[in-house]
Amino acid sequence: MAATAVAQEEALLPEGNAYVRRVLQGPRPQDGAINDYSYDLEETKENLDKRGIASSRETRVFQVYFVERRPVRRLVSRNGIPLSPKEQAAVDRKAEEKASAISEGRTTSEQPGVRLSGLVDSLEFTTLGREERGGRKTLVFDFKPRKDGKTQTGSGRGTDAVVRILTGRAHIDEADQRVVRLDARNAPGKKVSVATGVKVATIELLMEFVRVEGPVWLPQRVVTLATGRAFLFKTFRVRQTTTYSNYLRFKVDTEERAVR
Repeated sequence: MAATAVAQEEALLPEGNAYVRRVLQGPRPQDGAINDYSYDLEETKENLDKRGIASSRETRVFQVYFVERRPVRRLVSRNGIPLSPKEQAAVDRKAEEKASAISEGRTTSEQPGVRLSGLVDSLEFTTLGREERGGRKTLVFDFKPRKDGKTQTGSGRGTDAVVRILTGRAHIDEADQRVVRLDARNAPGKKVSVATGVKVATIELLMEFVRVEGPVWLPQRVVTLATGRAFLFKTFRVRQTTTYSNYLRFKVDTEERAVR
């Protein structure tokens, strides 16, 4: 009987590629609600030595809101020091100009970074099982570059090329069908050019998401670590940590309240 129960449990697990494709490329509750949210964003960039110790660090804090589902960033401080009134006024003018350009359809620019929807065409997903995280059931998937040679070469540049060489694990909330956590790194032996003269030898990526309200899941933390060489001579080891906090949802009457 125990063996039968286990077999039935395993039979209920979805096929990895089809399930992840449906989750990442299908309609998402936050897509319709995202314009109602604002949040604080802290970016910390660290240059690391060979021991992994930070030799320099820069932190910037932004206030972010959405226009037509696109984020508009408003820088408010650097390294814990608020911007001067003059600099803040200039930043605010640029943010207002970007918001107007987006609302008028004059820009389609995106912040750089790995987009979850871009993973399904480059990676192959295998279902591992179920795991509880934060009191909620998640489905666990391993992923690796697809067997199609075109997706394993890391050809091209930028984020798209990085995605093609990733391997790792993803946790997806089973009830809401939203990504909870994604851990990734470059597949063994895979390197990639991300810009002219810039080649990444190793990359590690951690993405964590939080359920802010109902079925709406939004980012909580993203950490990337990249090592490589720029223009043949200069090596680099950079870690960037982005933390999202203080999600607020605006009501029709323009009041705002914290989302817990």
